Amino acid sequence: MGKSTYGNYYKAILEDGDEVAVMRMGGELVKNQREVKDELTLLGEIRHQNLLTIRAYYMSSDETLFVYDYMPKGSLAAFLHDRKRTPVDWSTRMKIAKGVAKGLLSLHTHHNIIHGNLTSSNVLLDNNINPKISDFGFSELITIAPNSNVSATAGVLGYQAPELSKLPKADTKTDIYSLGVIMLELLTGKSPGEVELSKWV
Repeated sequence: MGKSTYGNYYKAILEDGDEVAVMRMGGELVKNQREVKDELTLLGEIRHQNLLTIRAYYMSSDETLFVYDYMPKGSLAAFLHDRKRTPVDWSTRMKIAKGVAKGLLSLHTHHNIIHGNLTSSNVLLDNNINPKISDFGFSELITIAPNSNVSATAGVLGYQAPELSKLPKADTKTDIYSLGVIMLELLTGKSPGEVELSKWV
């Protein structure tokens, strides 16, 4: 289905007909397998309507897979910038902005998790256009996939806070900056890949 900072996503259909998304990890684990399993168990217990939670995982010496609910409407980036789609109305844009803000607030205040790479590509939409933040909790567990560069990707697309290059790692403030860029993207309909939104606005 696509690539993320940490691996490739595939759609799978289970024997009972349920659809799931499977991420095949592209980077390396930065902690031992026991620590990773403990942290994945905690990530799997997170429940919030605007967070895409890991449903299952598989780890072996040569492969790691993560299973999520399938999000049929795809990413917010594709939803906003698909030229064949009718324009997104204002109430839907506001619903998405509020949902992403609520999901990020939950990560920061209830789970003490910094996303570190929040973009419209890792905000996914369910059938009812409810946004769900994905790829959270991985920055402390997995190195970046060899064919990806999280800092360069986020920076080039204009989501990265300018001060992040001087910080040892992302924090709540840099996540909030990324949320602001997503809100500008929702308001203007422009992709940060087309124009540096914060300066353009």
